[in-house]
Amino acid sequence: MLRKGLLSALVLLGSALPCMASGPAAAGHPRLFFNAAELKQLRSERHGPRAFIWRNLARSADWCLTRPLRKEWIAPVSPDPIYANLYDRFYGMMHDMAVMEHLAFAYAYSGDARYGKAGVEWAMACCRVWQREADGQPDGGKAYAVTRLIKGLAVSYDLLYDRLGEAQRVELRGTIIRLAKAYYDGYFTQPHIAAATFHTHHATVEWASFGVAALAVLGEAPEADQWLAATSAKFCAHLLPTGLEADGAQVEGSTFWASTMQYRLAFMDAHRRVTGEDLTKAFAQHMDARLALASVAALKPGGHDQDHETVVLEPSYGQLNYYSPVLLALAREYRRPLLQRLALWDKTVGSVQQSRYVTDNGEWMLFDWGGYAYAWYDPRLRAGREPAAPLSFLFPSVNEAYVRASYDVRGIVAGQRSNLVAVHAGGRPVFVDHRPGTKPPASVAGLAVADDRKRATVSCQGAPDSGFTSQALTLERPGRLTLKRQTDADQAWWCYGNPIRSGNILRWDDGTVLEVKRGTIVSVEPEGYHDEKVVGLGLLRLKDPLPMSYPLVTARPSQGALVVEVRVGKR
Repeated sequence: MLRKGLLSALVLLGSALPCMASGPAAAGHPRLFFNAAELKQLRSERHGPRAFIWRNLARSADWCLTRPLRKEWIAPVSPDPIYANLYDRFYGMMHDMAVMEHLAFAYAYSGDARYGKAGVEWAMACCRVWQREADGQPDGGKAYAVTRLIKGLAVSYDLLYDRLGEAQRVELRGTIIRLAKAYYDGYFTQPHIAAATFHTHHATVEWASFGVAALAVLGEAPEADQWLAATSAKFCAHLLPTGLEADGAQVEGSTFWASTMQYRLAFMDAHRRVTGEDLTKAFAQHMDARLALASVAALKPGGHDQDHETVVLEPSYGQLNYYSPVLLALAREYRRPLLQRLALWDKTVGSVQQSRYVTDNGEWMLFDWGGYAYAWYDPRLRAGREPAAPLSFLFPSVNEAYVRASYDVRGIVAGQRSNLVAVHAGGRPVFVDHRPGTKPPASVAGLAVADDRKRATVSCQGAPDSGFTSQALTLERPGRLTLKRQTDADQAWWCYGNPIRSGNILRWDDGTVLEVKRGTIVSVEPEGYHDEKVVGLGLLRLKDPLPMSYPLVTARPSQGALVVEVRVGKR
């Protein structure tokens, strides 16, 4: 009774909000991200950026054709002391969802029978292998992966509807309904899941995925109306108003900002299309893009992702190809030419994102927002600059600050997260603090930003575990940044490329320079920093299909301070 009462109260609260007025459900399929008329237009628009998005999408679809179908279920295992089973299951479902959805989108956008056939095979294989998830007791350890898979099945059902035989439709729809019912009854109606305190990243991913599934079978499953009402109410009451901090940050990390936005937008777009209810307008003030403006630093040309490569302070899987579908959608919804500009720095947009995270059993974490990006790109919005866009950012909720010289691709972008600094210049990271171990960065005090648009400074005081007593990052636009750190301890950082050393100067081939102005470079080890992929609270070390090493620089302060200057060369 407590569960049903709490959920009923949530639905009533949501129904009292202005965003809750909705019309009748859209009929037929596809209907989640485009209808039949819109699909005809999407198929014909193969020019400009949409042409290269399609090329990337089709190339990845051809790769998906080579992936072996899932044949066996990965059952939960307990105990799971280093989370090996959890990650096998999570990555397995992420892989299957990505391949299944990507083939379905590729078929929808092309009508290519190869993609249609393979998409149906993948949808039915996932349906049969993973349907056993409905038999166990749902919990938070399962829901984060299982709800994504339910979304993948639902999206594939919608996109492949005309390729599915009637028996396949019944089977696939039945599995979606069975899984959704199991998670609604056993998970989403739990007090702590319906409560206001469950509102950040996991909550958004799980509720949004569940909501997309409800939209896919709305009018075809009696329970779907109740599921959708609960999801809409949760979005209106909790997920949109409080899912991000007031400063625009996501308290679990910047990659979780991108993922939160991915799933928000997937639900909100489908919800508007199916019901007529427009949450993007009602909650525009909560769709904050400042974190992307702060941290997107360079073009994404292709190849495997690397830490800080195109988004400062972010891991390899959280680079521009992870952000770009979100930026395209936000640009479309809020008419932001600068977001369109940054999104199109991603020359891989439309592709399946093949991460470097692989378990010992070969389960591979993939992300696929390529089909969504194709639909979310608006060719009517010209990419461009916004003269009033900020160039410095402070996110007190997560102890982060950023400064950038401009919104040009090779300009300086610097970020600080607690006591860790990363500097991008000339299109690459030239300084990333080396902090051995898997612990989060140490705290700092008094983090502040001052900026008159000619000169910007990020300053802070050290805490007992920071490794310095004070620090200042000063950016003199357009092309000079100085890091001054009060410390007596040797400092180490790593960088990209193969800079040539001359005394206290490191020089890249495009003229970008890093110079230690106070202190001394004591060593440069060409492959001194080894990138390792560790998850599960630092307990589970993964196989990296592309192990990377980078130059590691060590410098010694002079008279209690280290001063490092970065200058961008001219091309």
